[in-house]
Amino acid sequence: MKIGLSTTIDVTALRSHLNVTAEDVIPSGMGGSAITPLIQGLLEAGHQVSVYSLDPNVTTPVILRGTQLTVYVGHFRPRARHRCFDLFKQEGQELARFIHQDQPDIVHAHWGYEFALGALLSGYPHLITLHDDPWLILRYVPDLYRVARLLLKLRILRKGKNFTAVSPYLAEALESPTRRPIVIPNAVWPAPGYVHLFPTGPRRRIVSMIAEWSSRKNVSSALLAFREVRQQLGPGTEYWLYGTDYDLNGPAHRWAKAHGVADGVRFAGKASHTEMTTLLPDFDVMLHPSREESFGLTLIEAMQAGVPIVAGAESGAVPWVLANGKRGILTDINSPAAIATSLCHLLTQPQQYEQLSKQGITSVQERFSIPIVTAMYEEQYRRVLGQIAPQSVSALSY
Repeated sequence: MKIGLSTTIDVTALRSHLNVTAEDVIPSGMGGSAITPLIQGLLEAGHQVSVYSLDPNVTTPVILRGTQLTVYVGHFRPRARHRCFDLFKQEGQELARFIHQDQPDIVHAHWGYEFALGALLSGYPHLITLHDDPWLILRYVPDLYRVARLLLKLRILRKGKNFTAVSPYLAEALESPTRRPIVIPNAVWPAPGYVHLFPTGPRRRIVSMIAEWSSRKNVSSALLAFREVRQQLGPGTEYWLYGTDYDLNGPAHRWAKAHGVADGVRFAGKASHTEMTTLLPDFDVMLHPSREESFGLTLIEAMQAGVPIVAGAESGAVPWVLANGKRGILTDINSPAAIATSLCHLLTQPQQYEQLSKQGITSVQERFSIPIVTAMYEEQYRRVLGQIAPQSVSALSY
């Protein structure tokens, strides 16, 4: 089968599958690691795979080829107001042109915005994977750009025919009488991990990997909770924060100093995805204070590393990822006292700690591994192709 993926991607992560040398300069793309495991799984299953993507630094389309993989990279307008003015029409048409040039059997689009628009404009059989709820994003980030994104997503939801969602939580949020997304989770890339023994020494290391400092990510509650944890478990307890806003003198650090909760906190700042998956097994606990997640890939990566998790009992898809508390500790993430109680409980219960570490690794292998997720998508591709024939080029209209 020839499968086209219309998605944001870190193109450099695909270098080993392309006919390029170490000296060749290739577009970086717009980043993102969520789809790379699926590409790997499809290639390992013997499919021909094409990726249609965008990059603000690309002005002339770039095509990179390998034995099984072809990557098309077009222009993504750098100014948000230009993209919003026509609801990403130019980006959608660029992607549609790639699809017509490539002629895949099916187009699998991700996120439900410009990449799904390109799939729909092409007229080819499509599957659209939904990764977020635009209404909720607008609630947490109420600006005109998110309004435009919402309008585009509503257009995609209205015109699309075949949808999956990365969690039951998201599928329920975006379903309608005529649209019932099928749940297929993200796959996780294999990474180092092992069953952790209960930490008996005075040094205990808690970690959070958070995208940004915001109300939605709720790290302020985590910092307040950690002060109590450190008082109970001792000064050897450390809290490591990774992410764009979590470097020294960044917004999180400034807030922590202003509120007297910076002691024992290591503001490590931004790290690459590869660095984080390598570092994860060295930690004892992951604390994930986010108030909402449509999936939570960070949680999967922590389980794979064997690191037990404390996260929100009502944080969107989090309870589902953690099997309703069977694969992690669920707590009231809005209460610093409840977070502290859960962390102290986990770090004083050797049997439960080691059981969660072991079961987390098993859960990833059974639910989120590349072969499992790839097989689920292959089933949906066959379903779509059994129902729908390619449309004519005249479908390329707005």
